[in-house]
Amino acid sequence: MLKIPSIHILQEIGLTRNESIVYIELLKTGSTIAKNITKITNMHRTSVYSCLQRLHKKGLVSVTTFQNKTYFEAVDPNKLLSLVKEREDQLKTILPDLKRLQETKFYTKHEVQYFKGKQGLKTVFEDILNTGKDYVGWGPERRIESLLRYYFVHYVNSRKDKKIHAKLIYPEDSRGMTYTKNPLVDVRFLPNPFYSPTAHRVYGDNVAILLLEDDPLCILIRNKIIAKSYRKNFDILWRTAKR
Repeated sequence: MLKIPSIHILQEIGLTRNESIVYIELLKTGSTIAKNITKITNMHRTSVYSCLQRLHKKGLVSVTTFQNKTYFEAVDPNKLLSLVKEREDQLKTILPDLKRLQETKFYTKHEVQYFKGKQGLKTVFEDILNTGKDYVGWGPERRIESLLRYYFVHYVNSRKDKKIHAKLIYPEDSRGMTYTKNPLVDVRFLPNPFYSPTAHRVYGDNVAILLLEDDPLCILIRNKIIAKSYRKNFDILWRTAKR
């Protein structure tokens, strides 16, 4: 039986769902003909052939011919790391141009952006990393960790590497949770009646308001005065919160 988390991760790095299914089955089956993969996956024959061709083009599947039959075999999964690296290298080549486009944009004294979904949530946390400044925040980290899963681990490690410190306030029932012991974080707690389904992050001149539902909504405000005001509110909560 296929593990859905594995398929999800493969999709994250650029494979389609069907490509992920075919690739995983080839890893389990070994060298085989397309007909067998069609039977195992219950996918249409043309879909399987199309997936195999694309996987071969990406270097994830090898093709051999024996007794007039074509056999397909998944290559070493380490190739997936090379695939990710290639995508990263391609992005780096156009990054300077993208940044120049952003720099030509006319910025007003304030800006409000909206992001939806888990990808939107990731966008905000990537912005925190790119800003590279210490930040403060409050709200249910447990929910953030649940929504972002693998990315959350990446975020914590990246924040540590960039030496970005944080001061965070959590609900009292968060005591003892692993995320309260993350590196470079000072933590305090407030009673659970203060709990809210929203979280806040204040970094640089930015305020991120995160509505942590199954389909998250993120509001990002870029304004120095508003950020300063939110920091003052945080300082009041911080003095009230317990270690």
